[in-house]
Amino acid sequence: MKKSRRLQPVRQLKQQAEREEAKKLAHLQQELETAKQQRTELESYLAEYFQNIQQQQSRVTQAAQLGLYQAFISRLQLAIRRQGELIQQRQAAVKSQTKRWVEANARLKTMDQLIAKARQQEDLEESRREQKLMDDRPFGGGNGF
Repeated sequence: MKKSRRLQPVRQLKQQAEREEAKKLAHLQQELETAKQQRTELESYLAEYFQNIQQQQSRVTQAAQLGLYQAFISRLQLAIRRQGELIQQRQAAVKSQTKRWVEANARLKTMDQLIAKARQQEDLEESRREQKLMDDRPFGGGNGF
């Protein structure tokens, strides 16, 4: 069996590994985008809440009510900070997974190059065999005299 054919199962394994790494990367990127969207929603909600408080400021007369507003704002700000930390973790995971995918992709490309080189060598050997057959035939090569 030709070397290029023998290498095909190895290539398939490399391709499968590369695809798995790509799927993991896509999943992590989606998680990162979701985390960013959630933080944006929290920030929007906080801005909206601040705006509502400013509009109702003249109606707030009790200290207890102000305390509730401040406590809620603090919880929102904490949630936004935690979401920011989650985003940083997701970004690190995406970066790490990107590196793994790039490495898997490089291994696949290396295997493709190895197979191409083997095919090229096989073609060259086949060409040499055919040339030798032509040269060995009577009247097949040269000038025939």
